[in-house]
Amino acid sequence: MEVRSFEQIYQGRDAVDLCFACAGIWFQHQVSARLAPGAVIELFKEIHAHLDGARRPLAEALRCPDCGDALALCHDLCRSGRFTYFRCPNGDGRYTPFFQFLREKQFVRSLTPVEMQKLRAEVRQIRCSGCGAPIDLEHSDSCSFCHAPVAFLDQDAVQKALQMWSAADERRRAAPSAAAVAEALLTRFPEPSPVRPAGGLAMADVGEGAELGVDLIVLGVRALGALLQ
Repeated sequence: MEVRSFEQIYQGRDAVDLCFACAGIWFQHQVSARLAPGAVIELFKEIHAHLDGARRPLAEALRCPDCGDALALCHDLCRSGRFTYFRCPNGDGRYTPFFQFLREKQFVRSLTPVEMQKLRAEVRQIRCSGCGAPIDLEHSDSCSFCHAPVAFLDQDAVQKALQMWSAADERRRAAPSAAAVAEALLTRFPEPSPVRPAGGLAMADVGEGAELGVDLIVLGVRALGALLQ
């Protein structure tokens, strides 16, 4: 793994371990939730920059790099749908595949039945963005190995996600720091006071001549990464 440093939403920076060979991220406890909005975009750029590297399949049993215990597969829910990750039972952290991170941060969504029908008319087989296994679109709309639904980087969803994270980052930078707020409060209230309770990716982008096993998420990340550059 390669260590990267990303800004926290409050103050300071957090170390994040990235494994580009396995296309996954190791977050220490609560680090994913503490990422500043700008850090989410920076992580997306890191994923885009290493798309062309060889991907190694995940081991059947993943272990925590801190305590060595087996990681447990966890299912969670966000606005863009379900996502999964592997959590340390001792609370040391979690391992999140790139695809699941993009879904968690609302860059990725599942295809609707109409979009699936249109995709089937142009492509017969794609590669699962979660585990890399082939998906026969003629007989299935999800991966038979890891059961992940067919998903892609929706153009509108990506634009909304970027606007959301960028706007959040601007608001965070415009707001006073926690240290400045604390200092102002201490200056104004030197004595303790009582606490009071408060009141689409277009199918034309795939192309008729697309090779079998195309990864829809990779196509979307490449397109968006080029725009971010």
